[in-house]
Amino acid sequence: MLIVDAQADLRRAYTDGGPGVLISGLVWLAAWFAESRSGIPTGFAVLFFGGMLIYPLALFANRALLRRAGEQKGNPGGPLVMESTIAMIAGLFAAFLFLDHAPELVMPLAAIMVGTHYFAFKTAYGDKAFWLLGAVITLLGFAAIYHFLPLPGSVTLQVAVVEILFGIGLTLRGTRG
Repeated sequence: MLIVDAQADLRRAYTDGGPGVLISGLVWLAAWFAESRSGIPTGFAVLFFGGMLIYPLALFANRALLRRAGEQKGNPGGPLVMESTIAMIAGLFAAFLFLDHAPELVMPLAAIMVGTHYFAFKTAYGDKAFWLLGAVITLLGFAAIYHFLPLPGSVTLQVAVVEILFGIGLTLRGTRG
């Protein structure tokens, strides 16, 4: 399978990756809600455990709601996305280690982990929009740590908004293509 064919197959099967990004944004929104009501540890727990639901819910959305057939057997892009996700989970565990000592860094570090994992999606999907998505989320994480962008709201809410907007845009584009 040529890489361009593998990328086109993933874009077709996963509606340009939009439903997964949208669901991730909704998980970040739930984490923000939990964080604002009960604190960072609860928000992080919602993010971590809710994150485990992103792929199954995105798969359901793509197969049952959007009627997309699965990717072709042997498509190398699927494992690439999974490998980047495994690295992200390791990074989230590293962020978790800050809960007792510097809780204000936990969600920004989580944003950096999630943002950087999107860079591999450019190769998997053949879509430079994932470089932009990854860069924006990573920048939000660094901005929350170093305070160089005066943005409203917490980084948790900022990531939620960015992912929801990107997810909607990718999904709409994927359903039109």
